[in-house]
Amino acid sequence: MFLFYREMNLHLLISLFFSLLSAGLYLLLSYQFIFKVLLARKAKNLVLLIASFGLLTATSAILGMIFGNQITYIPRHLSDIYTVELFGAVLNLAQVVAIIIVPIIIAIFVFIRKKTRFGIAMRAMEDDVEVAQLVGIPKDRTFLKIFFLSGMLAGLAGIAEGFDLGLIPSTGLLIMLPTIIATVVGGMQSFWGGILGAFILAIVQQFTVVFFGGSWVQAVPFVILVIMLFIRPEGILKK
Repeated sequence: MFLFYREMNLHLLISLFFSLLSAGLYLLLSYQFIFKVLLARKAKNLVLLIASFGLLTATSAILGMIFGNQITYIPRHLSDIYTVELFGAVLNLAQVVAIIIVPIIIAIFVFIRKKTRFGIAMRAMEDDVEVAQLVGIPKDRTFLKIFFLSGMLAGLAGIAEGFDLGLIPSTGLLIMLPTIIATVVGGMQSFWGGILGAFILAIVQQFTVVFFGGSWVQAVPFVILVIMLFIRPEGILKK
């Protein structure tokens, strides 16, 4: 988004389109040349997780060499960071848009998972890949669609962060650990578990800022993770 909107001075909507398309294609190619090979070799989930960390680290390093390691802000007009007051809280435009669009995105994905052939194929892959292939569900095509959509969603989150607080190449590394923890807390086998875990983590972090200060925010996810592993290691929601 920084390249298209700030450097190339394209229109906001055009920049958004190309940014999401680029993010989706990047993960699609990552699956085609990395994860597809690992899955063909029947790699375990731990190997896939390590590969994803390696891909993220390499991506961060490449972005740092291209754009530098300083904080990068996407807005180029004052209207891009317009602020409003809501119930005593001051929110910028990116935060307001995020509050509006996140429920819409969740609703769209619920509909896709429940009512479309792609959603049914995706849930079948979650249950058992080999059985899904036996009944005629194309494995590679389904995974390509999943990775492409995941890339677009990750790109949208990055754009929101860039408009809100700014980005550095290692932002993905800083976000990935809390994301994994939120998934574990909510329930790794549940679609709603990841969403619930993310909301719980975000709310607890905000209360931590209010009562204990911002220096404790980074420790909150790990404290919650340790507590959950003791009392409910499978997460709040089961499959």
